[in-house]
Amino acid sequence: MTPLRRVLLARPHAFIVNEMRPFLVTAGFAPVRIDGLHQLDQEIRTPAQGAIISTAVTSSLGADAATVFRKIRESNASLPVVFAGMADLATMEAVVMRAVRDLQPEARAVGPAGFRLARPQDRASTFLILRKEDLQQGAMQEAAISAIRMLFS
Repeated sequence: MTPLRRVLLARPHAFIVNEMRPFLVTAGFAPVRIDGLHQLDQEIRTPAQGAIISTAVTSSLGADAATVFRKIRESNASLPVVFAGMADLATMEAVVMRAVRDLQPEARAVGPAGFRLARPQDRASTFLILRKEDLQQGAMQEAAISAIRMLFS
């Protein structure tokens, strides 16, 4: 059996903890919940496959998605990042692009169905968007698992 690989739940929200954790375990990852910016600073120093940032308005972390993304990029410029939320895909794309545009002007944000990496170095500038319905069992979940494994490999 392949050992589980660490994924930081960098901006947890109830959706991230309740829905994303079992999804990540199924996909072969070990989710690590971050409960504060100090813990994020510590955990980002330990090797991880990637990070997941909730786009929810509120989070137990006390910082918005753009701030959390900035902190991750300051510590690890190449760490792959997934954004997760409950909004429709078009809204999520707009939220993600606002959060990353200052640090990643060449960014792409896509859902699991359209997720592709042209080159391995695109992992830092291609952001996977996962929504609650992407995690439900069936074809959407399979596409989401494939996309997150591709990004976090």
